[in-house]
Amino acid sequence: MKCWHCDSEAKAVCVFCGRGVCATHRQAKDYYVGYGKKHAGGLLSFSSTTAANVHDASWCGVCEVVYADTY
Repeated sequence: MKCWHCDSEAKAVCVFCGRGVCATHRQAKDYYVGYGKKHAGGLLSFSSTTAANVHDASWCGVCEVVYADTY
């Protein structure tokens, strides 16, 4: 796979769009997996986190990432 920017060998794939990126053009962005919080009903309401946040996910820098509230 070739880098989207310069056609050299790709070292990573953008987690958002799937473009290949080399080590020089790779950027990092937060990547959220899951759906925020899950609440149990009843008198005692316990919440549990069901989402994970990857702080250093590979990003191509080209695609536009828009985060949305999921609760």
